[in-house]
Amino acid sequence: MTHSKIAIIITAAGSSTRIGGGKKKEYLPYNKGTVLSNCAETFLETCYDLFEITDFIVTCPDGGFEECRNALDSLHLLFYPGIELTICAGDSTRQKSVYNALRAVEGNPDIVLIHDGARPFVTKEVILSSIEAAIEFGASVPGVTPTDTQKEIDEEGFICRHLVRNNLVAVQTPQCFEFNRLFEAHKKARKDGHEYTDDTEIWGAYCGRVKVIPGDINNIKITYPADLEKLL
Repeated sequence: MTHSKIAIIITAAGSSTRIGGGKKKEYLPYNKGTVLSNCAETFLETCYDLFEITDFIVTCPDGGFEECRNALDSLHLLFYPGIELTICAGDSTRQKSVYNALRAVEGNPDIVLIHDGARPFVTKEVILSSIEAAIEFGASVPGVTPTDTQKEIDEEGFICRHLVRNNLVAVQTPQCFEFNRLFEAHKKARKDGHEYTDDTEIWGAYCGRVKVIPGDINNIKITYPADLEKLL
């Protein structure tokens, strides 16, 4: 595992409309920095001594490069010689934003990690387990079993299927993949007319199965105003 080359992509190109307050959730203050800078720092702290990091990319809204760079001011890049930060313009959907970031990869990584910039509580254990599983199986994602019983509903709002909770997972990030295969899958997905919700769905459509590794219930994505309490 220590000889693998990895690319790290942190996505922060969304509009943050559900959080309210007029400020992007990734740029909110947290732990002597921002939500985004803490995400970035955790990945560098975890991976720098164990892997060759070929690319370190953060996506942001098109035209928002300065604001994104300011949100990363507290990132201690001097502690990680050889690492260069690339800020990449996102697009109108997550799928398109990730594709832009994949195109910006200039190294030749074995594995690419894709992480939500609004998940600042990700742990080293989850990151390393995700990488290890991707190296072994080609693709991985952390997931947790939902605590509530899950139902599928029809278009009229009635339950149409009773799902088995133990067979379900709520997936998190980082989602990790063999880089070349994911990039080729993204190229195909751009042309098939379907909008994919995440990269595991693209991988599943064009490459195969994705290994689920144990996630962390604290690895939440800051989404709603109530989630801001967790930053205090």
